[in-house]
Amino acid sequence: MESRSTSPRDVPVGDVNVLELRIHGIANTLPYGSLDLPREEVVQSDGDGLGSFWTPRPDVAARDRSLPPGHVHAIRPDVRREAYSWGAMARLGGLPFGGVLGVVGTLAVRLLWAAIVPFGLANAAYWARRIPAPEPGAHAPAPRRAPAGSLRPEATAALTRVFSLGLTLLFVSAVATVALSVLGTRCMGLATPGPDSVVPVCARVPGALYGLARLDVGDRLAWLSLAPVLLVAVLVAVAHSGQVRFESKFSVMRAGGTIEPSGPPLHRAGFWSQRTGSGLLWAHLGSALALTGQYLTWTRYADVGLAVPGLPVVALVVILAACAFVALRTDDDGVQAVTPRWKARGGLALFVAGLLVWLVACWAAVVGPQPERMPALVGLDLVPALLGVGMFGIAATGLAWRTARKVRAVAAWSLVPVVATACVAAVLVLEPGAPWRHLLVALGVLAVLSPAAVVAAAMVLHRRRYEGWNGAGPGVFLLVSAAAAAVYSSLLVLGVQWFLRSGDPAPARPLGDGRVGVVVGVPDPELVRVPPVYTEFGTASVVIALVFLVLLLVALAGPYVMDVLRSRTLWIPGAPRTLGPPYGPAAPAWRAVAEAPDPDGGPNPVLERVLRGRQVAAMSHRAELAVGALAAAAYVAALVAHIPLIAQHSDTGTVQVPEWLSNLAVPALGVLAATLVVSALAGGTGGGGPSRPWGLLWDLMCFLPRSAHPFGPPSYAERVVPEVRSRVDAWLTAADVADDAERDRVAPSRRVVLSAHSMGGVLAAAVLLIRAGNPVPGSADGAGPGTPPSGAPDGRIGLLTYGVQLRPFFGRFFPDLLGPSTTGTPPSTGPAWSADPWGGQLAGGPGPGAAPAAPLTPGRPEPGSGEQVTLMSLLTCGAKPAWVNLWRRTDFLGFPVVGYGENDTDRGAEEMDRSAYLFAVAAHSGYQSSWAYHVALDEVISRLTPAGPSGAQPAVTRRSGRG
Repeated sequence: MESRSTSPRDVPVGDVNVLELRIHGIANTLPYGSLDLPREEVVQSDGDGLGSFWTPRPDVAARDRSLPPGHVHAIRPDVRREAYSWGAMARLGGLPFGGVLGVVGTLAVRLLWAAIVPFGLANAAYWARRIPAPEPGAHAPAPRRAPAGSLRPEATAALTRVFSLGLTLLFVSAVATVALSVLGTRCMGLATPGPDSVVPVCARVPGALYGLARLDVGDRLAWLSLAPVLLVAVLVAVAHSGQVRFESKFSVMRAGGTIEPSGPPLHRAGFWSQRTGSGLLWAHLGSALALTGQYLTWTRYADVGLAVPGLPVVALVVILAACAFVALRTDDDGVQAVTPRWKARGGLALFVAGLLVWLVACWAAVVGPQPERMPALVGLDLVPALLGVGMFGIAATGLAWRTARKVRAVAAWSLVPVVATACVAAVLVLEPGAPWRHLLVALGVLAVLSPAAVVAAAMVLHRRRYEGWNGAGPGVFLLVSAAAAAVYSSLLVLGVQWFLRSGDPAPARPLGDGRVGVVVGVPDPELVRVPPVYTEFGTASVVIALVFLVLLLVALAGPYVMDVLRSRTLWIPGAPRTLGPPYGPAAPAWRAVAEAPDPDGGPNPVLERVLRGRQVAAMSHRAELAVGALAAAAYVAALVAHIPLIAQHSDTGTVQVPEWLSNLAVPALGVLAATLVVSALAGGTGGGGPSRPWGLLWDLMCFLPRSAHPFGPPSYAERVVPEVRSRVDAWLTAADVADDAERDRVAPSRRVVLSAHSMGGVLAAAVLLIRAGNPVPGSADGAGPGTPPSGAPDGRIGLLTYGVQLRPFFGRFFPDLLGPSTTGTPPSTGPAWSADPWGGQLAGGPGPGAAPAAPLTPGRPEPGSGEQVTLMSLLTCGAKPAWVNLWRRTDFLGFPVVGYGENDTDRGAEEMDRSAYLFAVAAHSGYQSSWAYHVALDEVISRLTPAGPSGAQPAVTRRSGRG
């Protein structure tokens, strides 16, 4: 692409009064791809390296405006075509000095990005829960503000944040286990007394660590305690490496916070404002440091007496205080609640307290006496097990959060993790033969299993059929997050254990003269043992993999395999009202599909390829079933392999795990580790040089604000939405025109069509909703003098979407963000188990018994009217909304936004690529070059209010031959 060489001011105003702003999706299509032009024919008009606007070169735009109607690259005479590129925000970033480390540093950064995926899933669970309405006075100035309303905990938000804190502590525990237990006390022994003193070490311990082995045990453990501290520092650096670059630079006026919040969350003025978390990050850091100090003292002096007796208790107090702190309500849900100054200072105080605990623990370890025998690993045996039980307990309660209708009922579910954790704690401290152990285990299992009964009842009664996983969305995200964290932890601990259990021994080399030599030997496998909880995690990973594979085959491949065994091919119809080219090279192929009602009319190779594409796409449409299968596998693993404390050693568990299953843990984790490395590298080598793994999953998580876990991936939407909104306002107010009189003449005729692909459709919807909830007057960002507020449906903005997932994915997974009450579209049931997952919705609606869509309310409703602004109402000024959505049955990620039947919004796009030289079945890309796209653009523009002061639509050469 050429460098920036022009600006909006270089384009003559003339009759160009419609801005067609194309926003790409999760595939991170480069600007020249969005404009469907060669790389050298586009130029940057505005922006920077992360968010930028691109246009065709002036000569290229003039050429394309002169093309005959219906040409692939034709531009309407009244349209200025732009492309907005935001993909770098979700993909660029890295550690400081990462470039110096070369390939190794790049690989490490990508693996660390993969490591924070559980944190991103916790943030997704936060936004999948039921989001409360704004509290009166929470946003008001200080004299009128309710003193305590903005800090009152909300049960589901509090539980999600406590769960997120548990994720941080679990990662710290895994690294502390490797550093303090496996290395510090297992693979480095005590030095023998005398002048020929030697210290035994495992054969695989790197020679660079021999200096630590020669130290006293206390000194050694104090230095090794730096490992979990450095881990936390690295996670913070990775998560915030992109934040400084694009989260901190945008206008507060454009982001929100100017009026009292109301309506759905995406309509609230402060939703896209930067979230500081009011000390959330400091609380996580403080608790991590306190836990490290607790491990250090509890382990170092368990057998010989404590130098600072109350330090483990102080550490526990700091951790519990952090749990209470993160549970308090802060500036989330788009409310921008004004919190007291002590709240932010409280987080810093927790950090200081945790830092002091760790420093004092290091001092106590250094000054303490050399033990006669290696200390016991008390804290590292108990705490990770309790963290795992508590996290899975909270995740299980998330299954019932949306089903419970009353606040007290939701709050009551918090007893589940409390009961389960208390039962497991009692089991851990009781003697192996105690009669109460099995009863306590049964009680813990029943507590964690109880939310599943609520979900099963909701499924049978169809109470939440229009929400993802029958209303169990928060629990599904939390279960997958907990499973990923457990797998990562066991992968680290058991992998290091397996590595250190082998090697080649070397003879002892005493150094004499008071110097400590090293004995390199192969240890007994029992010597390098780890806390049993990681064996349980490893066994759970095997259970998760087996259960997930079975459920995945049933959910995804089962219908496809059944179709292969049929005597005739399953017929999946195309999208209704599909338009195709009436002439040109692609016309015969289009007619071969459009004129064939079913495959029984004789050989039709074009139809057969298209039909096979529809069947493959239908298989991927069952993604909700696949994620549900993964969550179910995690749930089963938690119940079978963790909650009952089934362990490899009979003295720590209530039931003996089969030996063959225990032996599978390390090989299964090895395969998983190799898969993670390969997928992280493969996911980070796409077009445009992205450096983060698993682009699809990553970009979906990065859309959501970071409100639950401060180490989660940063939200690109916190810049994209204000930036696109600013461009829209600048065009509508003719900010590119220097002369005041000319600006007043031109501005009323300006119109905008947001042309959005895939994830870009969600961003475009957020732009329209935040403009409605945050009308900013004035001439710079908002409406000009005499024009309606920017949030009013004045008919000047239209929406053209294609390949979007608004209705069946985002509307179901995040009902309070993008559900029917926000979009104004009918609700959607989930995919069916049949080969055509949407066969039951072909009649046009979501099915019998569907809840009605939100009423179409034009403009901003009056306070107290009970009416709510929706996306559809903002686009409706005339008889039909200025919104057209294109989709095709061969698109594995594209869906209708209203229904599968005929309606005023959804249109079918041809299922072959019109711009390709050879025949190719179109899937998720290529919508901009389709015939249906140009027809849809004309239709959206025609539904906007007439342009010009006189109310007359400017004369435009319309394309002939299309409906």
